[in-house]
Amino acid sequence: MQLSPIASAHDTQTPWMGGVASNGGVRVLDAHEVLFREGDETSGFYEVLSGALRAYKIFSDGRRQIVSFAFAGDIVGFGHGEAYRFDCDALGTTRVRAVPKSSLLRAMRERPELGEKLLELAGGQVATMQDLSILLCRKSAMERIATFLMTMAMRHPGGTAGQVLPLPMCRVDIADYLGLTIETVSRNMTRLRAMGVIDLPTRGSFVVRDLERLRELADGDETVH
Repeated sequence: MQLSPIASAHDTQTPWMGGVASNGGVRVLDAHEVLFREGDETSGFYEVLSGALRAYKIFSDGRRQIVSFAFAGDIVGFGHGEAYRFDCDALGTTRVRAVPKSSLLRAMRERPELGEKLLELAGGQVATMQDLSILLCRKSAMERIATFLMTMAMRHPGGTAGQVLPLPMCRVDIADYLGLTIETVSRNMTRLRAMGVIDLPTRGSFVVRDLERLRELADGDETVH
């Protein structure tokens, strides 16, 4: 399962974004502050410089489905058409850089390789949606949670060797992303910790103790003890 590729952005643009004007500048979002809402005109895209975002759909009965998370180096708002298809807000303090659509189109005319990169980005988003569909339709609760944690761990080079890793979303967010209840998420996270597969040192972080066992559980081998 792929949440979307990560690259360190810091205070500079990602390499392929170099030279694209950012008339909107850098914006700092507080926790839960909205970046855009469903139905807003897609005036441009946003590059995440630090922090994390979540994109979600609220249904008429009040249910919420989180469709993606975005982290430093990711681009959000791409592929929505003329209007944004989801709401998007910040999980915590988050810095984003606005990339106006007009600036990107102008840069693509001057640098054709940007078109190829955007096609790669679009392909990655399609793959992410396909992975999420498989996750929701075919995997058990433990398989979903193990897959999610393994994907989060693999975003950090060397992050599977007992390193404390960030888990910026709360368990309600994880539940709404994986199509589970918060009780199911909590129960299986506790089970993984009891099995020695992960540790949960603080709220908002986790440690992978046994990557191979986590991978086996993600692949459907729930007989691992």
